[in-house]
Amino acid sequence: MPSSKTRIAVVGGGVAGLVVARHVASRPETYSLTLFEQSDQVGGTWVYTDRADTDKHGLPVHSSMYKNLRTNLPKEVMQIPDYPFKELEGPSFVHHSVIREYLFGYAKHFNLYPHIKLNTLVKHVEPEVLKNGQVLWMVTYVDLEAKLKTTKTFDVVILCNGHYTVGHVPRIRGIDSFPGSCIHSHQYRIPEIYSGKKVCILGASWSGIDIAIEVSNFADKVYLSHNLPTPVDAKMMKNVEQRPGVESVRGKTFIFKDGSSAEIDAFIYCTGYKFTYPFLSDKVELSTEDNHVEPIYKHLLHTDMPNLFFMGLPGIVIPFPMFHIQSHYILGILEGRIKLPSSKEMREDMEREKAALLEQGIPLRHINKMKERQWAYYDEIAAAANIPSFPPVVKKIYDHTNQMRELDLTTYKNYQYRIVDNENFTVCCCKPC
Repeated sequence: MPSSKTRIAVVGGGVAGLVVARHVASRPETYSLTLFEQSDQVGGTWVYTDRADTDKHGLPVHSSMYKNLRTNLPKEVMQIPDYPFKELEGPSFVHHSVIREYLFGYAKHFNLYPHIKLNTLVKHVEPEVLKNGQVLWMVTYVDLEAKLKTTKTFDVVILCNGHYTVGHVPRIRGIDSFPGSCIHSHQYRIPEIYSGKKVCILGASWSGIDIAIEVSNFADKVYLSHNLPTPVDAKMMKNVEQRPGVESVRGKTFIFKDGSSAEIDAFIYCTGYKFTYPFLSDKVELSTEDNHVEPIYKHLLHTDMPNLFFMGLPGIVIPFPMFHIQSHYILGILEGRIKLPSSKEMREDMEREKAALLEQGIPLRHINKMKERQWAYYDEIAAAANIPSFPPVVKKIYDHTNQMRELDLTTYKNYQYRIVDNENFTVCCCKPC
């Protein structure tokens, strides 16, 4: 007899995959869960490796973690609501290894490993439409150790494969003539290799600034090249000079958009990442052009196939607790507690939001960057799922962190935050060890 349980496939064992798996697994009488993870451990991008190109199976390395990275958000707001950090003391901005161990503990605490297939690569995800209109999913995967290919049928697919693996590399005229080292931040691991060199870093978002500060401790000179309307915090290291975007390259000479130039030894693209779903069938209508994924309703589910979910699309958010809320929203849909509009209405809703943001002057590639829109988003989907949204103290700490970051990029991670209650927090500045 066929199982009456809803069969759910989760693709990817990073934070999003683990969080949604935790909530699915808590209902064993309702769901049959399989989580596919291509590496040999959970944690996704939080699992550091010295390898920067391919893993032991010859696949592209998934993680973009570099050796010295510390979080850019305090752990007090990063933590998953039902699994707080055990270590209440110590720094708020923690080394990436602390997050990795936290995620290992999360998977163990909620007994997720029986549902997880490690060293398993999802090769193809294809919809099959039954006569009654129901969509099933044929998931083909390979056991990378046994070299065994299998195809199984699922009722629901939740994609949590992340988007910090395939770097966006803009085309720069003449870059092929550059004789120096040239990498994307995805491949960056340690700053020491830039000792005594003149380094150009393109892009001044989180990773660009972080890497510029780190490399400046070893490099002779760092040119932070970007197209932001105003310079980044002037308190950066003395050997960091800001320039507009790179216009062209002639050998070791980089020409910037203001006509100035500089001799460069090493170049790092800190230009963001692409959303990619290489395993997804062409039968699924999906556009990832210009870093915008559509047609997606509420930044979470396909408008035409409401049993296909995409986690991890919103950027500039507080991801771990957001995944907690999104997971409850997904289960609310699957269990009929959340009634979705028609496919046509969901698409119209998405188009309205997109048009309004474009009208505000937000480029298509930045629509996924939620920023101040994030709070209304959490509140909306939490209310629909009938669970608490973020307590006010989280936004207060988040805003304080941003204020300290704007004051001084080099010291904002020295602050320690402590949550007192849902409204209040304390903060003190502590010199790093």
